[in-house]
Amino acid sequence: MAEPNSPKAQADRVVDVFGETVIIRGDPAGALLDVAVIEEIVPPSVGAPLHRHSKEDEVSYVVEGMFRFWRGDEVLDVGPGGIAFLPRHQVHTFKNIGTGPGRLLTVILPAGFERFFEVVAERRFGDEDLEEIATIAAEFGMEILGPPPA
Repeated sequence: MAEPNSPKAQADRVVDVFGETVIIRGDPAGALLDVAVIEEIVPPSVGAPLHRHSKEDEVSYVVEGMFRFWRGDEVLDVGPGGIAFLPRHQVHTFKNIGTGPGRLLTVILPAGFERFFEVVAERRFGDEDLEEIATIAAEFGMEILGPPPA
C-alpha cells in the first residue's frame, strides 16, 4: 500500500466548472480503484449540460439541497439523502432547484471521466464555450447535447 505522501497517493483536487465547484476525491492511501468520487457544490439554478456518457454510469447522492434530474424521459426531484442513478447511454442532466447552494456526491463507474473536469477547468472554459467543451467531452466518450432544460 502506498504511503499518504507517495506519488501513488491520490490527493483531492478542486476545480471550478460550469459555475460549480467540483472536488475530485482521491484515496489517501493511493489504492488503485476503478471508481471516481466527486463532490459537487452547485449554486442555485446551476446544472450540468444535457449529455450522454458512452463509458460510465453515475450515481448521485444529494447531500444538501434540492435537485431536479432529467434521465431520458423521466424528471426526478431529489432532496437530501436521495439518489439518482444515471446509466451510460442515457441522456441525462441535473439542476439545483433549491434556493441555496446544493451538494452532490457522485460516484462514476469506471473511473477516468473525472479528468474531463480538470481539463475544462485548466482551459478556463465557461458556459459560452459549449462547442469547445463538447469537443473535449467527445475525447472522454461523452456527447453534450445542449444546456440543461429550463
